[in-house]
Amino acid sequence: MDISAQEWLKERRPVDRGADGHAALENTPTSLRHPPEGLSAAAIALLPDAVGVFAALYDGAGALVDFEWMLANHAAETLIGRSALIGLRLRADSTDNRCSGLFAGLAAALDGPVTRQLGASLGGGARARWRLSATPFPGGVCATLVDLGPDAPSMAETLATALEHSAESFALLDADDRLVHATGRLKQFLPELADLLVPGAPFEALVRRAAQMDGALPTDVEREQWVKARLAHHRQTDKPFTLRAQDGRWLLVSEHPAADDGVLLIYSDVTPMKRNEERLRAREAEARAARRDAERASRAKSEFLALMSHELRTPLNAVLGFSELLMTEAFGPLGNPRYRDYATDIRDSGAHLLALIDDILDLSRIEAGRLPMSDEGVDLTALSAQVIGMVRDKAAEGGVILRADVARDLPMLLGDPRAIRQMLLNLLANAVKFTPSGGKAMLTAAVMPDGGIGLMVADTGVGIPASDLFRIQEPFERADVTIARTTDGAGLGLPIVKRLVELHGGRLELTSDVGVGTSAVLIFPASRSLPRGLCPPLPILPNAR
Repeated sequence: MDISAQEWLKERRPVDRGADGHAALENTPTSLRHPPEGLSAAAIALLPDAVGVFAALYDGAGALVDFEWMLANHAAETLIGRSALIGLRLRADSTDNRCSGLFAGLAAALDGPVTRQLGASLGGGARARWRLSATPFPGGVCATLVDLGPDAPSMAETLATALEHSAESFALLDADDRLVHATGRLKQFLPELADLLVPGAPFEALVRRAAQMDGALPTDVEREQWVKARLAHHRQTDKPFTLRAQDGRWLLVSEHPAADDGVLLIYSDVTPMKRNEERLRAREAEARAARRDAERASRAKSEFLALMSHELRTPLNAVLGFSELLMTEAFGPLGNPRYRDYATDIRDSGAHLLALIDDILDLSRIEAGRLPMSDEGVDLTALSAQVIGMVRDKAAEGGVILRADVARDLPMLLGDPRAIRQMLLNLLANAVKFTPSGGKAMLTAAVMPDGGIGLMVADTGVGIPASDLFRIQEPFERADVTIARTTDGAGLGLPIVKRLVELHGGRLELTSDVGVGTSAVLIFPASRSLPRGLCPPLPILPNAR
C-alpha cells in the first residue's frame, strides 16, 4: 500500500529509549524504520540530488549521539560511496567518513533550516565541495546534498604552495617583527635557525642566533656589532645585501613591505654568481699583477736600452771615426792596399750596427711613450724627393728602378717631419731590399675620399705570404721567404712604421702577392690635411737620419 510523503512524515514520532540509554528502534513505528516503497520510488529515487531522511538518536542523558539513515535515494548512496544506507548510522558505521562535517551540519539542522558548504574527501588526496540543505522534522532531519565539484584551494593556500616550490625562500614578519611564516626551503638554507623558524619567533632572536653560529665572528664584541648592523639594516627595502650561510653558500636578502605593516624577507641563492665574481676578481688581480710586471719589465728594458745607447754609441763613434781616418789616409799611406779595404768593411759594419741600435731605441721610446712628437706642416713633395735621394744609391746598387709620383698641389700634412721621413724611408728601404734586380719601387701620394692623405710605397718584389702580413708588423718578425733570410735587418722597420703612423691617428695597410709584389699604404686622417701655403715648405735636409 502506497502512502504520500506527507502522511509518512506525520506518522514519524520521537524514538523511544531503552534502559541502556541508547535509542531503541523496537518501538519505532514500522513506517519510520522502513519507509514505504512507493515513497522511495515515486518521490525520491528519480531526484538527481542526494536525499536522506535521518532519525536523531540520543543517549540516556538526552545528548545527541548519532543519526540513522531512515531514507536514502540512489544519488545519496553514490555520493556517500556506500550502498543500502537505510538502517546505517553516520558515525557508528562510518558513513560520514567522506565528509566529517556532515554530522555537525545535521545536528545544527535540528534547531532550524541549515544551508552550508562542506568539504568532502574523494580519495587520493582530492577534495570536493558539497552543499548541505537540511530542515528539521519531528524526531530527525530531512536533508539534500549537492556535489559542487572539486574544492579549489584558498588564495592563501595557493600562495603558500607556490612559495614552497619557489627557487627562493621566504619569511613573513608581522608589524611587531615576529615570524608569521617561513618556507621549508629557508630552513634548508639556514639549518642553524630551523628550530627558531616557527610562528611567533622574534626577528632579533633569529639575528642573534645567526651571529652566535657564525664562525667568522669569534668574539662577543664582533657578534654584537654584527647584530646592531643587521638590525639597523632591517626594513630598508631599497638596500638588498648578501649573507654567507654556514655551508658556504651566498644568499641575497631583500626585504619588501607586506600587509598590516609586516615585511616579507626573500632569500635567493646567488652562490654561482658570487663564485663567478670571485673568479673574475682573482683573474683581474692576476691581470693587474701581470700588467705591473710587464710595465716594470718595460721600464727596465727602456732604462737598459737608454744606458746601452750611450755605452754602445760611444765606442761605435770611435770605430766609425777611426775607420774614416784610415780610409782617407789622413796621416799618411797605410802601405798595403788591403788595409784600406778592411777600413771600409769596419766603417760599413759599424754604420749597420749603429742603424740597428737606432731602430731598437726608437721602438723602445715609442712603446714607452717617450718619443717626442711635433706637429708641423710637412710638404710631401719635397719630403718625398728627399727620401728618394736617400735610397737612390742603394737602389742603383741592386738594379732597382725608383719612381715618385707626388703632386705639387697636394695638401700639406700636419705631423712630425722626422717621423714621416722615417716611415717613408723604412718602407722604401724594404721595397728596394726585397725587389730583385730589374724590378721597380714607387712612392705615390694622393688625397683620400674622406679628405685624408694616403702615401703608398709599392714594389715588384718577392711578395709576402698572406699568413705573414700581420705577423711581420710585430717587432723582430720577418716574412718567411727565401730572400728575406738572406738580407740583413732585425725586423723592426715595419713595426716602427706601424706605431709612428698610429701616433698620427692613422693606420698602415699592407697587401701583397708572392712573386708579384707588395704595397704599403700610410693613411692619415682628414684632420691632418692642411691647405698649401698655410706653412712654409719643409726644407730638403741632408741625407742623414
